[in-house]
Amino acid sequence: MHHPYIWEECMEALAKTPLALQRLAKLVPPERWEHRPSPDRYSPKELLYHLAEVEEAFYARYRLIAEQDRPTLTVYDPHDASQEGRLTQGSVEEGLQLFSEARNRSLEFLNSLPVEARDRIGIHPEFGEWSIFQQVQLCVAHDLLHLSDVLLRSR
Repeated sequence: MHHPYIWEECMEALAKTPLALQRLAKLVPPERWEHRPSPDRYSPKELLYHLAEVEEAFYARYRLIAEQDRPTLTVYDPHDASQEGRLTQGSVEEGLQLFSEARNRSLEFLNSLPVEARDRIGIHPEFGEWSIFQQVQLCVAHDLLHLSDVLLRSR
């Protein structure tokens, strides 16, 4: 069951991520956005596109859980996008725009949900019963992980 205070904190954190990334884009030298720390790790620019793609997947998950009764959820595989080259096709500015638009759509949807919908669940193949609230918490953790990655990889 969700806690209203934690829900509000999560919504605030999710709203701040695009702003934090926009500030980083102004502070980090352009060449650092392309740098991969190793062949199997994303560059900061690739992380932007990864965040945008994951946001789309999470949005679809929020809607599915809200609109269907105990739907079966799919597992997101980030390696598919990397292998297909989808994370390297645009500029930093385009990545920021894609992510910001996707995040705004998610926030608009989540903020429109009735309070009781936050506890609706889907069935995740790895996690079992998985609520909208749990998905929101995962999204916050995912943002924090990659914000720290962008910071560390841009030095």
